[in-house]
Amino acid sequence: MKIIYWNVQGAKKSQLRHEVEFINRTIKPDILILLETLVNCQNTDLIIRQLGYSHSSTIPPVNHMGAYGSSGMMIMSMSL
Repeated sequence: MKIIYWNVQGAKKSQLRHEVEFINRTIKPDILILLETLVNCQNTDLIIRQLGYSHSSTIPPVNHMGAYGSSGMMIMSMSL
């Protein structure tokens, strides 16, 4: 099982989709975890659909400007 754990420092970056497509094509991870997504729930759902993942779970950012807050996380898989 291949798991990629990646601090993207913002999932709304335009290059993210190309980078994820490259990772999926070359490494073919079973699970992709994106940290520090810095996006709200509505944007998270849109980004996951755009990336083509069928299964996901998210943790929304909480006080991501503070040192002790959560910056958000997306956990995605093509299959269960």
